[in-house]
Amino acid sequence: MKNILLLLMLSLFAVSCAKTVKVDNEAETKSGKIEEVPKWFVEKTDDKGFLGKKDKFFIYGVGVATSPDLQLAIEKATIIAKADIADVIRGEINRETKIFNQEIGQGEGNRQVVSEAQDTIINVITNTKVIGYERWKIQFALTPKDEYRVYIGLQYPLEEYNKLKELVEKEMLSELNSIANNSEEAFESLEEKI
Repeated sequence: MKNILLLLMLSLFAVSCAKTVKVDNEAETKSGKIEEVPKWFVEKTDDKGFLGKKDKFFIYGVGVATSPDLQLAIEKATIIAKADIADVIRGEINRETKIFNQEIGQGEGNRQVVSEAQDTIINVITNTKVIGYERWKIQFALTPKDEYRVYIGLQYPLEEYNKLKELVEKEMLSELNSIANNSEEAFESLEEKI
């Protein structure tokens, strides 16, 4: 009987300790724009480093998204944060500048120079694997339009700290070796038949 009572009390204690995350309401402003964003979102920092400084063993990415569906808002924000990390890992910038000058008019006092300038910058991120990222922050808010706004922070461990990347690379190598062995067996079988 004592064991049953003890088990029941432990169960009630465990249930009472379960936590939920509070969803804040965003303040409605005259302009309808957000007045505050989380500090960690802007600074891309986490308190994991020495004395609260940014940990040098991670690349941080952040994303924000809204949706009437909470899960969809989380997924959209996650994709944006992954793109932020991929940009740091493998982003490329291409820039093109065009300048056109033309002199109009005749004579010394009537000439004018007409100028036109165009500057284009393109940020390209191609085929970047963001394997082994971890979520380090998430914050929810309810917008005045009854949508969920999700701020999410991801961290990508670098080199030897990224255990999942190492595991995936080992599995890929194992799979490639298996394919090579299977192809050798298939060729040997074909040669025997011929």
